[in-house]
Amino acid sequence: MMNKKFFSLKITKRIVISLCLCIMAGYFFMTSSHRKTLLILHSYGSDYAWVRDVNIGVKRVIRGKTNYNILWHYMDTKNHPEEEYKQKAGIIARRVVDYVKPDVVLAIDDDAQAYVMKHYLNRDDIQIVFAGVNAKASQYGYDKGTNVTGVLERIPYEGIKSAIETQAVKKGLEPPYRTLHISDQSIIVKYDDINMHEYKDWYPLELIPSKLVNTFDEWKQAVLESKNIADFILISNYRKVYKDSSKTEIMPFKQVIEWTFKHAPIPIIGVNGFVCEEGSAVSIATSPFEQGETSAKMALAILDGRAKASDIPIQNSPFPMVFMSEERLKIAGMSFPQIYEAFARATNNYLRSTTDFLSQFFSNK
Repeated sequence: MMNKKFFSLKITKRIVISLCLCIMAGYFFMTSSHRKTLLILHSYGSDYAWVRDVNIGVKRVIRGKTNYNILWHYMDTKNHPEEEYKQKAGIIARRVVDYVKPDVVLAIDDDAQAYVMKHYLNRDDIQIVFAGVNAKASQYGYDKGTNVTGVLERIPYEGIKSAIETQAVKKGLEPPYRTLHISDQSIIVKYDDINMHEYKDWYPLELIPSKLVNTFDEWKQAVLESKNIADFILISNYRKVYKDSSKTEIMPFKQVIEWTFKHAPIPIIGVNGFVCEEGSAVSIATSPFEQGETSAKMALAILDGRAKASDIPIQNSPFPMVFMSEERLKIAGMSFPQIYEAFARATNNYLRSTTDFLSQFFSNK
């Protein structure tokens, strides 16, 4: 009898536990299904320094927000810049959007707009917030969209002007200071280059015609010949520099910037933070942290019902970040006013050596 009662008691406990689990699962399903969903869609992969820092900015805003479903998807087009891959990545990302049915998509960088989100423009069931967009908003119809807002990524021209002017004065140069943009031929670089040459207030700099190259030989030639036409080099990107004219293999990007730093006959200024992280002496760059924070705040305002995307004006993001390498500055014979170093240190972007960035970064998190 005792065994039967014990057995019956065990069965009863199992039933009760199972019922509790079912109730909890049902409650979780009901509550999560009523939660609004934010999809964070990246053009590139999580291994890209820019993506890493944008995500830091995003997470500062969404940290602790447990009343939303927050999902992430990476298209990884920086590692796979071929058009065929981008088309496939776009199709997959659109399937993710259609399956998840997010209330808001925070879409970062241009490929996410070109291959995915422009297909959802002016829809009532989805709101779009973009960040890191180098093209004009009109490129994707966003300037007249009814369900879209965001943050344009623009090179901090005034910060670059000031940085170059300090070096030119130290070198005893007379204005205008001829400045040459050397980079790869990726679509993002082309957008940046258009914006740079449309900017009308470069003086005391003179932005001369750019050298946007395909191969490493072309890159080396542009760098070595720069001394004949320019006083300073601007570098935005070099992740699509091919090893040779066959265009079948891309050069390891760190080799490109390391070669450039070693052989450049005139000073280099990066216009992305990773240019300094990966081997140059200094970068004056758009803040990826600001891009992430500002766009995430927009997304939350929409999710909270405080605004629709159409209520929030599209913004520029000219706020500059300073990245400096103490070791490389000494090698290059460059020095800046103390305020530059103070700013770089305050934002954890001051490298004592070319290998200490990651350890410094993680030790401060």
